[in-house]
Amino acid sequence: MILEPYWLSGNTTASHSTPFSYDTHVPVIFMGPGIKPGRYNGSIIVNDIAPTLATILDVETPSGSVGRVLMEMFE
Repeated sequence: MILEPYWLSGNTTASHSTPFSYDTHVPVIFMGPGIKPGRYNGSIIVNDIAPTLATILDVETPSGSVGRVLMEMFE
């Protein structure tokens, strides 16, 4: 069931489960040493976060990881 834009089912305050752009675009922020300052407007998927964090922390990428390392943000 897909509701009209900005409508929710039940007593929830958020869902992130609709196909509308306001519900599918969530900012991801990385900051710290070795991270290039800037804004990157390219698309990523949630699966990209684990391998990127593993690279930052210099640990092995999780074995079930299917995402990519977000190399564009590294200095």
